[in-house]
Amino acid sequence: MQSSVIFLGAGRPFQGDEHAALRSASGHTRVIDWLIHATDSLMSTTHFVGGYRIESIRQRHPELRYWVNENWQATQSAYSLLQVDLSQQNNCLVSYSDVLFRRSLATALTASQADVCVAVDSHWRTRFAGRTGADLQRCEKVSLHMQSITRLGADIPLTLAAAEFVGCVHFGPRAVSFLVENQTSLQQHFQQGNLSDLVEMLRCNGMQVEAIDVQGDWAELNEPRDLAHFVLGTKAQTLRRLRRMVRCSRIEDQVSFTVAEWQDDASKVMRDIQQHFTGQKLVIRSSALSEDGFSHSNAGAYTSLLNVDGRELPVLESAIQHVIASYPDANPQNQVLVQPMLENVIASGVAFTRSLSSGAPYYQINYDDVSGSTESITSGTSDAHKTLVMQRNADEASANIPDNLRTLLPALREIESLLGYDSLDVEFAITADAGLHILQVRPIAVDHSKWEGGDADIFTQLNNARERFEDLQAPAPFIAGRRTLFGIMPDWNPAEIIGTKPQPLAVSLYRHLIMDETWSTQRAEYGYRDVRPSPLLVSFAGHPYVDIRASFNSFIPKSLDEPLAARLTDFYLDWLERHPYLHDKVEFEVVPTCFALDFDRWRQRLAEEGGFCAAEIDQLRDGLRQISINAIQRNSSDLAQIDKLEQRFAQLRKHPMPPLEKVRALLLDCRNFGTLPFAHLARSAFVAVTLLRSAVNCGVLSEAEMEDFLNSIRTVSHMLTHDAQSCARGELSWEAFVDKYGHLRPGTYDINSPSYRADPERYLKPIVDNTTTAPTVSSGRLWQLARPRFVAALAKQGMEYEADTLELFLKQAIEGREYAKFAFTRNLSLALDELVNWAEPLGIPREKLAYLDIETLLALRDSHLDAESLSEHLRDIGRRNRDVHRQQQTIELPPLLCSSEDLNVFLYPATQPNFVGTGRLRAVCIDLDEGDSEQDLTGKIALIPQADPGYDWLFGRQIAGLITMYGGANSHMAIRAAEFGLPAALGVGETRYRTLTSAKVLELDAGNRIIRVIQ
Repeated sequence: MQSSVIFLGAGRPFQGDEHAALRSASGHTRVIDWLIHATDSLMSTTHFVGGYRIESIRQRHPELRYWVNENWQATQSAYSLLQVDLSQQNNCLVSYSDVLFRRSLATALTASQADVCVAVDSHWRTRFAGRTGADLQRCEKVSLHMQSITRLGADIPLTLAAAEFVGCVHFGPRAVSFLVENQTSLQQHFQQGNLSDLVEMLRCNGMQVEAIDVQGDWAELNEPRDLAHFVLGTKAQTLRRLRRMVRCSRIEDQVSFTVAEWQDDASKVMRDIQQHFTGQKLVIRSSALSEDGFSHSNAGAYTSLLNVDGRELPVLESAIQHVIASYPDANPQNQVLVQPMLENVIASGVAFTRSLSSGAPYYQINYDDVSGSTESITSGTSDAHKTLVMQRNADEASANIPDNLRTLLPALREIESLLGYDSLDVEFAITADAGLHILQVRPIAVDHSKWEGGDADIFTQLNNARERFEDLQAPAPFIAGRRTLFGIMPDWNPAEIIGTKPQPLAVSLYRHLIMDETWSTQRAEYGYRDVRPSPLLVSFAGHPYVDIRASFNSFIPKSLDEPLAARLTDFYLDWLERHPYLHDKVEFEVVPTCFALDFDRWRQRLAEEGGFCAAEIDQLRDGLRQISINAIQRNSSDLAQIDKLEQRFAQLRKHPMPPLEKVRALLLDCRNFGTLPFAHLARSAFVAVTLLRSAVNCGVLSEAEMEDFLNSIRTVSHMLTHDAQSCARGELSWEAFVDKYGHLRPGTYDINSPSYRADPERYLKPIVDNTTTAPTVSSGRLWQLARPRFVAALAKQGMEYEADTLELFLKQAIEGREYAKFAFTRNLSLALDELVNWAEPLGIPREKLAYLDIETLLALRDSHLDAESLSEHLRDIGRRNRDVHRQQQTIELPPLLCSSEDLNVFLYPATQPNFVGTGRLRAVCIDLDEGDSEQDLTGKIALIPQADPGYDWLFGRQIAGLITMYGGANSHMAIRAAEFGLPAALGVGETRYRTLTSAKVLELDAGNRIIRVIQ
């Protein structure tokens, strides 16, 4: 005679067409795995009764014995059980296939000597929050007297019910014999009967029926989270439950105990640990009840100790006491987890199986593969932090997954499948000898319910982005090069100016004013290749990128022939792909864009790495030198255009015009007389700075001599400080001060970013109130002494100029660039204000205008719609654009796109910051992206996401240092920081920036190119 386990799975699907026994996140059969795990070795054979999709389970578990209920759609669980031949059974354990229970329950049930032993739950009324009265009425209930069951069934009145039937029953020999003898008649009688009805019949026939109370410790698969809720407990419980189930990773053995057990007999606990882990170094880990949950997380809040010598009892005792002392409450059921210490760690970190902030479909892995520590990421001490991002449907064989992390994705998917849940926080370590170890599994405790998007929508957008990427690899007119890359920082770096996920109005304005035509017109007029009509900005899933092939083409002198231009372009692109961390330094480290005294560094690379001959390199050098010579001669005409812009602005500002007509006129002037000459001046400023930096690199100038010259430059920031002092002294009226600087806004192209004029008390008043002395003016002594050497070095390279002419160019270019930006943003800022004024009567606030592009708005100048129809039209467009934008905000893309696979899997590059100055300081840091701008910033290091000149007001708030997520070595903020002698690190990258914003005190050592977290 045998003893058997029988799982009843013949009923309706769980959700849609999914069988309850097939519940999982990724389509694997996992609920049945848990049930088999809870009962294996207890009984001799395992049976499965099925009807719906039984083949799916047979394929997964061919070792089971299967019985088919042909009438599964019309019958219930009792009828399914009666399909099994029980004639060879001595006893059997029977369970619904959509419930989960612990092995301890199965052991207790099979140990019972009663004819029938039934699992019940006395916590049934409160087992889950919000349980309705109708559900209580509907469920199978139990009446009890002590441990004996006096009645079972769904028809028991709530007032008489003591517990809920769990769906798991053990039938002893007497009950099995009765079922076998009466099987045919019972089949007829119980076609519509539940398992509890069959047990009730046995009770009425004189069988002894007793109960075992699980007290809420079971799960019925009604909701997607039920399986995860059942498995995920304390750290120790979760790891113990998963340990025997995982196949793609390893979970170390453990000894765990409660605080109560420790207090009762600490010596026994330590003896158990020493016997279990003989002579090993140990990890003593917290496992508190309050540490990990679905609605909260105290991850890292409690102490865990590494490298504890388990052989030394005093050391072991002290470590355990230390962990227990870190718990904030005195709950005796808090646990401590002891495991062996991992050796030869080659990588460790934390994996989120969905985006932490939004729940978007990404695996995000933060890891350290340098230090050898298992806690450098979780403790925040890693200085080698890397971030790998993978779409949830990424290929496990993707070439973009680092070799040392290849086993991680299959392991994460297996754990999700085991839990039937895909919003997890998983700590891991990889060792050289044993591979991937899982150290912790907890639910992500962030509420993602506010995110309205679906995975399918995200995948559709990404699929469209991949197709667009492939289409854009084709040859383009007037563009040389066999392929293209895309980046957020090269050239007119959109990440710095409009951000990585801008709203439609901001990105359309940036296109309209610069990125569609102005950029290429400027390059052609300056002496480079004419690449018109190619646009520079390309969007992938709402993320603006620069077409790097077009950019690199536009930096090649027009004097070069087509074949050489194509070879140069391809070489530059290949170099950038091999050195992706240079994506925000392309004009300094990837492509030469003007002549420099250290041109030989380019010559060496082009010859040795690119195979270019000396004549070709000389041709490039001569072309770049001519461009630099042209730059020195054009400043006056470009500055004259800015003067013209200002004169025209004074007229446009006062002229009465319909709002949209004024917007069009302001933007047209802005493009023709503002952004185009600004682009020329910006290019000239780059030439100027490059000449100075190359002189330092060649030893012609010292760093101090170059800084002495830069400190003599007077741009808008100094003008702002000077005027603030005049205002404070009463020499300049407050109204005049606001009128002069009120058009500035932190987000230059962002209509939601209020101008200084809209909130002068916040942006301008503190500058006046906190003004002290004017910035120290350089004496210029060092520069004056060095100037002849600089002039002579340029003359030797064929650029012969008088010292005064050369110095005038340097100052006019650098100062002119900053003033041109200050001037053209007047037009842009007023255009944004006019749009707000036009839309307000239509009931369209600025927040909704941000979702409309400028082309749509300007096209309405000739609209004949009435106000109501126009308002509804704009609202419809805005709603659609808003919904798409919200989805796009959750999409993760890399800063550099080299292949379509980068849209699936990418590693954030180890970005090297652009340091400014040589100063060093330790100071409190303030994250201004979190709304701390009204705090006292004096003496603090300010952190901002973008190096946008709209943050000029910072320089009037006595900050001590500056750090930005994005920003190039020649950005506006770099120039401003250099002017003020302010140490700065621009463009530290997303990964490093997130680490720094969580710190309290930083050390910024610009001279040694170091940023350290002090506190």
